[in-house]
Amino acid sequence: MTRGDAFGRFVAAVRTDHDAMVRYHAKYGGRDPKGEPIARDLVEKIGFQLLAAYRTMRFFRSVETKVAAQVASRMIRHLYGSDIHWDADIAPGVMVVHGMGMAISRSAKVDEDVVLFQHCTLGEGRHPDTGEVGAPHVERGAVVGAGATLIGPITIGEGTKIMPGCVVVRSVPPHSIVEAPTAVVRTRGRRASESDGDANGGAR
Repeated sequence: MTRGDAFGRFVAAVRTDHDAMVRYHAKYGGRDPKGEPIARDLVEKIGFQLLAAYRTMRFFRSVETKVAAQVASRMIRHLYGSDIHWDADIAPGVMVVHGMGMAISRSAKVDEDVVLFQHCTLGEGRHPDTGEVGAPHVERGAVVGAGATLIGPITIGEGTKIMPGCVVVRSVPPHSIVEAPTAVVRTRGRRASESDGDANGGAR
């Protein structure tokens, strides 16, 4: 691929990411569906900044400037606390919310219209049933919630929503909802002891 072709793909991908962000904010934030100028959003929207940095890293990779891609990867790590490999395949038109603390493996694949929240992980691992090693493929329109961890050669089906805090190691059918167990709330410390005493007739 020539540098001109690679740069054209880079620009098109950034514009497609911006369009996805504008649609997201219009749907969930009640903002103007026309959006702000792309330059302004590059300054103000952290998730969009992160994606643009990823696109830059991929540009360097596509023109076989691996050292520059590695430098871009380290900058993403230090600026956003996110570890995204230069070989990770993130399609144009993805929405990143906040963008901090993400970890995306080299063999992970993310399709268009996917929403990735902060602190999510798409990690390489071994499948618990087949023993195959790989990383997740998140299909079109899926949502990966904050702090969700997806590990191994699994497929997150189209339109699926992974709720915050889930750990997923097996494939999920399209248009599913994956929820973590509900948190258990109980009294702690001295108050718990007092409650036990009251239940036993006030004995101390």
